[in-house]
Amino acid sequence: MLNRLGRLQDLFISDLFGITKAECLLPIEVPNLEYLYLDSVPHEFASAMRSRWRSEAANGTSVSITKARKPEWVQENLENPLRDWDGREHISSGRFKKAVAQFKKTRSEVLAALSGESDESTVGRLEDVGRDYASAFNRLDGRSPFIETEERGELFDALDKVMAESELELGRSLAAERLALLSGVEAARDW
Repeated sequence: MLNRLGRLQDLFISDLFGITKAECLLPIEVPNLEYLYLDSVPHEFASAMRSRWRSEAANGTSVSITKARKPEWVQENLENPLRDWDGREHISSGRFKKAVAQFKKTRSEVLAALSGESDESTVGRLEDVGRDYASAFNRLDGRSPFIETEERGELFDALDKVMAESELELGRSLAAERLALLSGVEAARDW
């Protein structure tokens, strides 16, 4: 379908999975393309685009293709709310892996706390889980901090996503439980 956009000048695609090499944009079909930016797309698509567009740089097309994702990565990280951290300039691979492991641990603890009837003990447990989450990321941030405004928001968004999914699954509001979890995080976080 992209090849039908003959007057296309700029194309930016990020975090689009499911696109294949068969959907490769052809230089002959979009002769006015000046800027092509692909980030975090399937490896086979990125490779096909790179081979088709590399020579177009000589004709003035700016081409940037980064973070080509192998099928295993996509499968492992498709539902990972922190997947954008992988390959981010100021976040090492080791920190990314530790962050994902901590998120998965926290997610499991939240789901376990929500598995029974909600009462005051559930609220207390979730507050503890929030404190543990914040403390773990305080340690991970350590002496050379990497959690900045964007990452801070993503850490909160990841927890909010867990709570929203739980609300859908349970069919009820979890406002008090969400507040307890986030209060725990706020009480302990340094980031």
